[in-house]
Amino acid sequence: MDSILEVIVEFIKFVLWYIFWCLVLFNIGRIFLLLVTLGNYPHGEKLEKDVNLISGVGVGILFAIWSTIAIYNNWKPYAGTAA
Repeated sequence: MDSILEVIVEFIKFVLWYIFWCLVLFNIGRIFLLLVTLGNYPHGEKLEKDVNLISGVGVGILFAIWSTIAIYNNWKPYAGTAA
């Protein structure tokens, strides 16, 4: 029973990771790269070859957005308290 449960949990983790990495982060990275390069990258063979690079750009974009929100939300308590 435990081995079946472990297999099911591992399968669910794999599916969720695949959806997050290959769908969400890949598309965020692809949209950003298409905007920055004015539609030149990624296309065709590069699109399939550089999946991890494009997903890594998606991670960077999400991190930048998260950092911006965190800094903005914590900025007001310190505004005007320069020593």
